Amino acid sequence: MLDFENLGDRFVEVVNSQEWQLLQQKFNMSDDIYVLGHGGNLAVADHAAVDITRLTAGRKNALCPGSGVVATSLINDYGFDDWMVQWMELRTKYKTQEQLSRSLVVAISSSGHSTDSLKALKWATKNGMSAAVITGRKIKNLDGEIVEVNLDVKRYHTGEVLTLLLTYQLTEGSGTECPAIKGAQSKRKRHWRGKVREYSFPDEEVNIAIDFDGVIHNSDKGFHDGTLYGEPLDHAKESLEKLSKEYNVIVFSCKAKPDRPLISGKTGIELIWEWLKKHNLDKYVTEVTSEKPRAKLYVDDRAIKFTNWKEAMDEIGH
Repeated sequence: MLDFENLGDRFVEVVNSQEWQLLQQKFNMSDDIYVLGHGGNLAVADHAAVDITRLTAGRKNALCPGSGVVATSLINDYGFDDWMVQWMELRTKYKTQEQLSRSLVVAISSSGHSTDSLKALKWATKNGMSAAVITGRKIKNLDGEIVEVNLDVKRYHTGEVLTLLLTYQLTEGSGTECPAIKGAQSKRKRHWRGKVREYSFPDEEVNIAIDFDGVIHNSDKGFHDGTLYGEPLDHAKESLEKLSKEYNVIVFSCKAKPDRPLISGKTGIELIWEWLKKHNLDKYVTEVTSEKPRAKLYVDDRAIKFTNWKEAMDEIGH
């Protein structure tokens, strides 16, 4: 059987990494996205560029030098190591500095040795653009301004499939749902159609974030052995059911952090989903994460309602 190197687990690890969070932030703040790659990764890049533009309804303008005519013409004129830089120059020639500052270049590389892609990324940072690389192997001596998302995979097919999945995650993470196949049901609510703050995302009005331990799971023994041993708190089920009719219910927990050791060979996210299914609560939950998601409201047993610093410090006890 073909080895996909625990693709699902690797996807979760990457998405929960600091590097990925930084890339997602840069993606969210960018209007123009330039996606670069070679071979199979060029096909991934081209596919990603089309779907980023299509699924965001043009809110993001994504481009890729996917045409064989474009690539071979530029390679013939400028050589293999410099054609991507030339393509970038042509695509951005009449952009203002403000437009460049809201642009992101993403290179895809399985080996991390794509000279022309790395040159294009360096060119981008020198011209005030954000830059990132999704790579199968760690890149030596990479410019510090370039975000490196290292997939740490051994096989080309794993890297290419994982990268394509991650480009859809970028789209989801920007507040746009990747649609389900016709006839398949999605638990995610449609985005808020009303007014939202400038430079904010519609999911700030349609998500509600709920802590797991002490709010849904009773956690009466503390960490214990790392397993999810407890029962649902009173009224948790009916509350989640009611909230899920209006909001995307996003469960957040430190148990989901990628640096947490595996328990019985499973990640915290997997354990939480198993527990939710066991207690018939999974149908009310849209997502499980370790990060603070964008949301209208946050429900946490350890939270302090902030009104001003004096009251907050009094409640903390200082």
